[in-house]
Amino acid sequence: MNVMTKINHSFEPGLNICSIHLEKKVKIAGLEICPTCAVNKVTESNLKHSKTVRKMVYENHLAGGMLPIRHKSSGFHNYRCELPGQIIAFNSCAAYAERIMKGQVTNLVMVGKTGTGKTHLACATARTLLKNGKTARYITSEELANDIMGAWYRQGDSEKNTIYRYTEYDLLIIDEYGLHDREKRKEVVHKVLYARYDADKATMLISNFALNDTKDRIGTIIHGLISDLGDRLWSRFQHGGLTQIECVWADNRLGAKL
Repeated sequence: MNVMTKINHSFEPGLNICSIHLEKKVKIAGLEICPTCAVNKVTESNLKHSKTVRKMVYENHLAGGMLPIRHKSSGFHNYRCELPGQIIAFNSCAAYAERIMKGQVTNLVMVGKTGTGKTHLACATARTLLKNGKTARYITSEELANDIMGAWYRQGDSEKNTIYRYTEYDLLIIDEYGLHDREKRKEVVHKVLYARYDADKATMLISNFALNDTKDRIGTIIHGLISDLGDRLWSRFQHGGLTQIECVWADNRLGAKL
């Protein structure tokens, strides 16, 4: 028995006909109500509530993602694709987000000059995941190192617990990788990368490391990054597939001609 039949049989029949659905109304609490109108109203209310809940979940996820305020609106929809390299970068990040949403665990490295839209694409990737129920976190390499090293002095916290917190995200985005002012900072960041590898979680590294001097080909070997990570960590980072993106165009922040 459907909801409409239950309403019709549970209440006293009314005297009037619904002008919209042309069916007899029923009496509920002294009022005459059309059964179809009543069901539609409940359904609409449930849909509205469900939409509100989904919005709240997304906003909580977005807040937990800690995306930079400057990139609060950065998404795939407003990324500039004017050069072949930008199109490749866009498609690579969009495909990467799609793979993670499907449960695949792969890493991504994006290197290039400052002002080429690397952080924009990273935030677009994170926002896509957050909208689809995945968890993502953005942080710079320096901030990550400071947080872990700060755990040494925080009461009730520890380096191990802090590193564990960074292993829980479906995607961790580490921006400005390589800007370590001390070897110890690099060491603790590497501990996070090792922990995420062991936990089978995806990581995106963004770096301004200098590219190979060869300018006539895309996909040059990222010597500086490999050297900083070391052979053991670089090998693990490639396990399961590694997407490499090189942003070799002009600095957009300076208004340079593309």
